[in-house]
This record gives sequence, C-alpha cells and structure tokens, in this order.
Amino acid sequence: MALKSEDIGKIRNAEISDIERVVEIANSSLTEYYTTNLMMDLYHSWRDAFMVYTLNDRIIGFIAGGKFSRTEARILLLAVEEKFRHLGIGKALMNDFIDLCRMHNIMSIRLEVRTDNTEAIHFYQKYGFSTISTIRAYYSDSSDAYLMWKLI
Repeated sequence: MALKSEDIGKIRNAEISDIERVVEIANSSLTEYYTTNLMMDLYHSWRDAFMVYTLNDRIIGFIAGGKFSRTEARILLLAVEEKFRHLGIGKALMNDFIDLCRMHNIMSIRLEVRTDNTEAIHFYQKYGFSTISTIRAYYSDSSDAYLMWKLI
C-alpha cells in the first residue's frame, strides 16, 4: 500500500482523547499488553514526547518517550498500525523525537527491544543505535531484550 501525496499524514502531540486508539495500536502491534492507565502515565510523564502520526485524522502510529535522566531520553514505545508499516511513518516519528530531544539538550537516547525482533533492531541500527547489553527475562513472557543506546 503506497501513500499518495494527498495522503501524507502529520505528526502532532498526543491528547488524552487519543489514548484509547494508541492502546489499540500498541496491543495489536506489540507483544506486551498495554492498559489505558499505563498509557496515561506515559502521557503525563513527558507530554511533548508522546506523539501520534495521523492520516486523514486517524491515528496510525505513535511514539512515547520519557526522560531517563536530565541528559538521557528513553523510547518507551514506538508502533505503527500493521498495514501502514514500511511507509516512513516510524522514521518520521523517530526524527521528530530526536529533534525534540535535541531541543531539550538531551545527549543520548536508550531503548529496549526484543532480541528476536530483527526488523525493529535493524530500524534502530539505521538510526545509529548500538546494542550495549542484553537484559535477561525483561518481558512478561521471560523473553530477553537488547538495551540499545545512541548519542545525539
């Protein structure tokens, strides 16, 4: 499915009214189970870093970030509705998140990713993220995660 020029979406800051849709995308795209309460906590932790990608006013992707410290941010969740993947939406969300981090004088970004999620690992590597360690039994099903990190 190719996006046409008139279909180009936009990124905006998430609003409370977006949370239910974000939960839907997260639970259909990611392997963990996410609740509305958790998403609300993420939303309130750093509102500027909770962004949604909309196409014709429908949310089809999102990124949620947090501040790990004064100089380090963390990508907590990044997901795009399955039928809209590989169209540059994740890239656009990532670029806006990195720009936001630079505006806040963040020096590095970290994230966790399943060790078997090769597609996501390659995506993050394209952005200069490096695997710095493995976190054993990180996920609820006891799967391992890679801790990835990038200087910006």
